[in-house]
Amino acid sequence: MKKASLVFLVLLVAGGMIFAAGGKKFEGKKISVLYMSSTYADAARDLAVKFEQQTGCKVEVVDYPYLNLYEKMGLDLSTNTGSYDVVQIACQWDGEFEPYLEGLEPYIKRDKFDSKDIIDSVWDQSGKWNNKVMGIPMTDTPYLLSYRTDLVKKVPDTWDDFFKICDKLLDPAKGFYPIAVPGAKEQFDCLFMIAQWSLGGSWADKNWKVTINSPETRKALEIAKKMMKYADPAASSWGLPEADAAFLQGHAAFCFSWPTLGVTVNGDNPDKSSVVNKWGLAQFPKEKTGLTNLSSWDLGIPQASKNKDAAWEWIKAYTDLKFQLDIFHKYTILSPRKSFWANPDIKNSKLAPHADAKAIMWWRIPAGTMCETFIRNAVANYVTDQWDMEKAVSYMEENFKKTLSDYPPSAGVLNSGR
Repeated sequence: MKKASLVFLVLLVAGGMIFAAGGKKFEGKKISVLYMSSTYADAARDLAVKFEQQTGCKVEVVDYPYLNLYEKMGLDLSTNTGSYDVVQIACQWDGEFEPYLEGLEPYIKRDKFDSKDIIDSVWDQSGKWNNKVMGIPMTDTPYLLSYRTDLVKKVPDTWDDFFKICDKLLDPAKGFYPIAVPGAKEQFDCLFMIAQWSLGGSWADKNWKVTINSPETRKALEIAKKMMKYADPAASSWGLPEADAAFLQGHAAFCFSWPTLGVTVNGDNPDKSSVVNKWGLAQFPKEKTGLTNLSSWDLGIPQASKNKDAAWEWIKAYTDLKFQLDIFHKYTILSPRKSFWANPDIKNSKLAPHADAKAIMWWRIPAGTMCETFIRNAVANYVTDQWDMEKAVSYMEENFKKTLSDYPPSAGVLNSGR
């Protein structure tokens, strides 16, 4: 063999990715990754540039709002279309989408992925289902309350005391309403749940016996309606951005949107906020349990993907500690890594209260997403006085029972949520 025909491949390892001299490992490949429209997709686009430089693989980032994302992802997975190589899965969808996702254990073992650095309570609720690892958690975001530190010394532990503060601060004549609330229908399920769970209420017991018809549910409905009493009259049409804007413009003392999607990103930016250095984060009134809602997303690989190795490399890159620290500083995205929360920058930041929150997710079975919709409908109709209390409660109870009957959990799967 002539020397000129010899090709010497020198393998280089950099940042956990393997390259070959004269070419990169995934040169000429292209993957499509599906994300929710928000800072998560923005961060993915940032990574896509670096990822192509390091691996040679082009990355198309596709994103949709929350509800559209569920529909698009569900259709693609259930039909094995294979349009996407990586999908961002809301943890409440895990049980529904798990049959269509690749098991990640072989990749984890092969590459000695640092699994022990993932917070156990997060991974148990996001990315693991029925003894299978089908996703790697990419976020850990308990639902917290944004509040004005110059107007409120401490967020109280009970809802009754919370509303007493609202009474004192309400000043419609000056356009000041204590609560900036996303009053659009799709947000009401979370607003109801943080109240119901804090009171000790639940959707069902561990054996899936429906428990939604309870005193805690009734009080939580009353709390949800009272939230609107202290909100701007226009709030019934607000989504998360509008609620964030009202708080950042100084028109409210509390904000009930997810802080990391707006308030924490812009709160201390004088170009976008009039409450610079006058805001903080705290848990909602703790009542009996102190429980709040968990928002966690995991990254999985559809079984129909034709680029599984490149997809796994992307997941490792997005969940890498260094990148997670980078996107925290740019987008305030919170990581599920233990080492992230041990970092001094995080421990000393305004987002540190997230670390102490007791956050859980509701049912992670197919029936869960359907029942979330029933809650949303019931709360929206009750808050707007279209239904009375009994109609709202009976609507949830009857539809919960029917849905669990039509779509029962797999044998042996217990209800670990509420």
